[in-house]
Amino acid sequence: MMRNGVDMERVKTLTDAMRKDPAVGRRTLSGITSWNGGAHSTTIVRNFAVPADEPVVIGGTNRGPSPTELVLTGLSACIAVGIAYSAAEEGIEVDLIEIDVEGDLDLAGFFRMRRSTGTEHEKTHRVFEIGDTRPGLDEVRLTVRVDADASREKIQELVDRAYQRSPVVAALMHAVPVRVCIGWEETRAE
Repeated sequence: MMRNGVDMERVKTLTDAMRKDPAVGRRTLSGITSWNGGAHSTTIVRNFAVPADEPVVIGGTNRGPSPTELVLTGLSACIAVGIAYSAAEEGIEVDLIEIDVEGDLDLAGFFRMRRSTGTEHEKTHRVFEIGDTRPGLDEVRLTVRVDADASREKIQELVDRAYQRSPVVAALMHAVPVRVCIGWEETRAE
C-alpha cells in the first residue's frame, strides 16, 4: 500500500527483516568524487551525478551548489523524508512539506583566517589575520511547513519525530569520526 508516496509494504518487509536480523539494516553508503578543476567537482552516488562548485564571488564557477549548500540540502531533504514516513506510519495523508533551510557560515575558517581582536577600526573594517577561525556552519535554521489531515499538535509531533530519526541530524549534532586515507597509484619508473 502506498501512503504519501511511501511503499509501506516494502517498509514493513524491511523492518520485519531487521527485527529478525539487525545486520539487514546496516548499509555502507558510498560515492566517488572527481575534481573538474577549480572549485568544481562531480560526485557519482548510485546512478546520480551530483555537481558541486562555489559561487563566482569566492573563486568558483557556479556550476552547482557549494558543498556546504549540499549539506543543508541533505539535512532538509532528510527531515522531509522523516515527516513523510512518520505520517505514513500513522495513516496521515500529507499534501505538502516545505522546508526553508539556512545556515550561517564564516568563510574566514576556510581561508584559515581569524577575525582581528584589535582596534575598533580593525573590527569595523573586518581586518583578518592568519589564525584559527573554525570552518563550517555556526548555526542551521529550518522552517518547516506541513499541510496534512492532522492537528497542529500531531504535525509538531511528526516534525519532532522526523528530527529525532534523521541520520543527517545525528551526523551534524554528534561528532561523527571522519577518517581520511590517501590512495596512492603505483607508477613504474622507466
